[in-house]
Amino acid sequence: MTALQAGQRVPLADLNLNPAALDVQVHCTLPGTDVTAFGLQDGRLADDRYMVFYNQPASPGGEVRLTGQGERTAFTLNLNALPASVTEVVLAATHDTQPVAQATALTVTVGGAAGGAGFDVKPHLRAEKAVMLVRFYRHGGVWRLATVAQGFDGGLDALVRHFGGEVAADTPAPASDPTPPAPAAPVNLRKERQRVLLDKAQATQPHLVNLIKTANVSLEKRGLGEALYRVNLVLDISGSMSREYRSGAVQDLAERALALAARLDDDGLVDVYLFGVKAHRAGSLSLDNARGFVDRLNVKLEGGTHYSPVMQLVREDARAAGNTLPTLVLFITDGGSSNRDAVIRQMTDSSREPIFWKFMGIDQGGVNFDFLEKLDDLRGRAVDNADFFSVPAPITTPDPQLFELLVNELDSWQRSAQAAGILR
Repeated sequence: MTALQAGQRVPLADLNLNPAALDVQVHCTLPGTDVTAFGLQDGRLADDRYMVFYNQPASPGGEVRLTGQGERTAFTLNLNALPASVTEVVLAATHDTQPVAQATALTVTVGGAAGGAGFDVKPHLRAEKAVMLVRFYRHGGVWRLATVAQGFDGGLDALVRHFGGEVAADTPAPASDPTPPAPAAPVNLRKERQRVLLDKAQATQPHLVNLIKTANVSLEKRGLGEALYRVNLVLDISGSMSREYRSGAVQDLAERALALAARLDDDGLVDVYLFGVKAHRAGSLSLDNARGFVDRLNVKLEGGTHYSPVMQLVREDARAAGNTLPTLVLFITDGGSSNRDAVIRQMTDSSREPIFWKFMGIDQGGVNFDFLEKLDDLRGRAVDNADFFSVPAPITTPDPQLFELLVNELDSWQRSAQAAGILR
């Protein structure tokens, strides 16, 4: 395998690589790093369908395809099949909060049936949160590979430039005198994720489109339009909730949780939990299975209400996910918990973790929510990690008001958690 240096530009044929069948792998050890392939026209993203990442895993004709994710992100490329309007493909690594240089390893390997090349990006990084790794470009009728290793301290939003404008020269640019990219329109991966999910909702769950847009208004008001969270939905299955399940109210609440996830969660998924006396994981709610989701749970109501076991499950799963993203927990119940001391310990302990608890009480008349109000104002926590509100049954709260309640205090918790070092 040929070892490439920064700034090098090589015809793929010189590396015994076939542009119609390329395997590209990016090995990055920093959790939370996104790797994206940008199909460009003379340095500009003219068609966002050629922006390939985990929420849009293939270009329209499958010419660029994401085939593996995680620490080793993999793509297959058929450059010869790209339309004439796509003149180059650039791979970039971005991180929302940390410099990509914090990865202990960052390499790009380009391989095929007969040859291959590798590029170690790590030695060329400083404090960039967005790094252009390599670039495939068409010049003189042939496809070439250029190593880039240039980035922007501001992260993905700083990719407001063309992705490498020098296509005429084949000699490496001097390391001390890199050619600055020209300004271009900003590319925002979070907004692109949201666009893809909204398009999917339009195609598969059109009744959710207005909910997603309404949720977005509430988030934008609080400066959370580009926030990234895991979204959990915790549902009470105590016997007193029977009417709410039969009436479809719980399904409606699940769809509103999904609308928030389409704006907050990187995959647009909601992890669902059930609790009565015991705690249960109930799978994931998504745009693929939203309609009739609650009915398919076949809930078996239980004769008690205990918060702490399901809170422990939520915390365990957040830790298992690496706590790389904060977790918003939408906790729906119609009564207080029978194990209050254990719940207080859960709340206090979890205040040092990137988890925000949003408790929603369904008031069926004569319900005392004093304990949930106590949790909202609980002393002894690292930060205020909870908020509580109640709505009367049957639930007729207008969606704009409901979303305002669901995201209330999320922005202030985020600021407090960042100041306390709980959020990076």
